Amino acid sequence: MTKSFKIGESAIGGIIEVQTYKDNIIISALDWNTKKTVEWHSFYSDAFDLITDMEDYLNALTTSYYADKVLTWIKSKL
Repeated sequence: MTKSFKIGESAIGGIIEVQTYKDNIIISALDWNTKKTVEWHSFYSDAFDLITDMEDYLNALTTSYYADKVLTWIKSKL
């Protein structure tokens, strides 16, 4: 499942895209105008510190407010 969060100036690139699969989660920062990937990271869903690692990465991409919104959506899909 894929979901895009159009955050704007509060995020690197302006868009955070999350792709969830059975065994991993990919979080990408996309450029607002071109929709090309600026930065991305893959997380394995059976990792020991999965939530903490994703939260740290999201906080590096955007504000803690939006990081929490994205993480809440991810948790609902796990």
